[in-house]
Amino acid sequence: MHLPISRVRTIMKSTPDIENIGLPSLHVVTKATELFIQKLALDALRGQRTQKNLEYNDLARAVEENENMYFLREVLPKKITMAEYYKLVGKESSEEGDDNDNSSQTSHSSSSTSLSSEN
Repeated sequence: MHLPISRVRTIMKSTPDIENIGLPSLHVVTKATELFIQKLALDALRGQRTQKNLEYNDLARAVEENENMYFLREVLPKKITMAEYYKLVGKESSEEGDDNDNSSQTSHSSSSTSLSSEN
């Protein structure tokens, strides 16, 4: 095995519902974790143009393209540029309407007031 069993045991014990961990179950969970990591890495490598280095974007793409990895989409989101982020934020704020614009202006003015009163 390549993952340290003691580290896997520590992670498993961090769950409040687990009190005792038997050695056979520890080995099975460790091996399953190794196989999962191997599958994720191989999926990421398959989509690469050059197989020199495995990068974050390769992993994010593999998670996005594989339906079985859906649970990792929040952990490994696809990177976006700042311009794309501003477009998303602008679209969301325009969809929310004027109510949130007024509340955000109020919160900005109150925060600037609190900063000026501290000085």
